[in-house]
Amino acid sequence: MRGDLHTLKRVCSYASVVMMAAEAVFAVLAVAMIGLGISSFYSDDVRDMFTTLIRSGDSDLSVISGAIEMTVLFVAMFITVKVIHDIMSSIMKEHSPFMEGNEKGFKTVSITYLIVAVPLTAFEYLNREDAILALCILLVCILISVVMYCLTIIFRYGNILQDESDRTL
Repeated sequence: MRGDLHTLKRVCSYASVVMMAAEAVFAVLAVAMIGLGISSFYSDDVRDMFTTLIRSGDSDLSVISGAIEMTVLFVAMFITVKVIHDIMSSIMKEHSPFMEGNEKGFKTVSITYLIVAVPLTAFEYLNREDAILALCILLVCILISVVMYCLTIIFRYGNILQDESDRTL
């Protein structure tokens, strides 16, 4: 057991650096999407590049919905990576991975994907008018939300067991 926890802490120490870099990348991408979306209304070259990048139609509605969709997606990814980074940092510092803060982190990601499911689906449909792809995005967001909520419950139960174990020692 001791070796497993030590290995987990070591993996988290390396992976948390990657997560920190990913936080910066997703923050920059979200801001870039907003900037490019706005710039696409002032320059035809930027608009051509932007519509190719986000694979949208050339109508104003497609460009706006594509920019919003990508921004919402990057913000959701930023939140996910930030929470995972925080959980990894907690695991490195604490005596057990089953801490209350970790449980709340998974719940935050679960709620995030539940909230963004509808706007991502709507903007995907407005952007590409593909009902099947929009439905797939909805189902993936719900699946991520359910998996993260299951991890919330697992970590909550692990926290309870850890508290009981700590009290008996």
